Amino acid sequence: MVSNGSKLILFSGKGGVGKTTCSASIAVKLASEGIRTLHITSDMAPSLGDIYEMDIGDRLTSVARNLDAVEFSQDSIARTWKEKFGPDFSEILSQFLDTEGMEHNGDLDLLDYIGTAPSLREETLLDMIVEMAAEGRYQKIIWDTAPAGETLNLLHMPKLMRKHLKAGARLYEAMDRLAGVVTRRRSLAGIMEEWVVRSEGIARFLQENTVFLLVANPEALVVRQAERTLNSLKDAGFVIHGLIINRIAVGDGSEFLRRMEENQEPYKRRLLLLGGDLAVGHVYFTLNEIRGIEPLLSIGDSLIRELRLLSDR
Repeated sequence: MVSNGSKLILFSGKGGVGKTTCSASIAVKLASEGIRTLHITSDMAPSLGDIYEMDIGDRLTSVARNLDAVEFSQDSIARTWKEKFGPDFSEILSQFLDTEGMEHNGDLDLLDYIGTAPSLREETLLDMIVEMAAEGRYQKIIWDTAPAGETLNLLHMPKLMRKHLKAGARLYEAMDRLAGVVTRRRSLAGIMEEWVVRSEGIARFLQENTVFLLVANPEALVVRQAERTLNSLKDAGFVIHGLIINRIAVGDGSEFLRRMEENQEPYKRRLLLLGGDLAVGHVYFTLNEIRGIEPLLSIGDSLIRELRLLSDR
């Protein structure tokens, strides 16, 4: 079951499997139960606005009672990085470069340039999500992630940053000693150490407060990707709560659905075998587009029961 202390419920899976539909359904249902819920997406091609039938964007937007949503954009992440970490970078760079002169001459906005680095952008995104969870405004945060490969890289980022930052902290400590830095500025090693502590805090939060729901369709390529994702998450020490099998065909007498159901059967078995003891949710194929609160609430009601997401309240 999902512990009340597990504030972050993360949906992972191959691109196009329906993570947004499944995550929105559960977000709507949780909110309907009086649970203050935030639905976020880190997919750079977001579709929360489409599924909720309203403009969302990169600002907190009220979707329904007890439910807010936000679509993180590259620009919003870069702005946050510059506001929170730009001064530290300026302080480091100014000890090696005439940054004021460079910017005055219009040669280069170093902070804007540095802020585009993928590793810094990803670390900033994780920092933003952890801060939102720590604020206490929301009881549950539903995270509709980017495709599985990108998400795994993102979740490994704190470990990588920790490794490189610790090496950097040692280097800058040595440089501070050699230079005999006596200044009112913080030492370079001190700045780097602050980043190490922050990165370790992000990693610890993800390990202790995040549960995963893996979304998959009963198709060959998706099943293979699901196997790799599940194994990678387990190896990384994350808690995997359940599996959602999406777009399951159920015959209604038509030849199309009969054949679709028949083709899906071996992959459904593989997914159930892959899930093992995990809770399993089912979403059935429909020709109708799923958009808006009411259709989402209907799906979310069955998923919440099957995945036992409210069984510890």
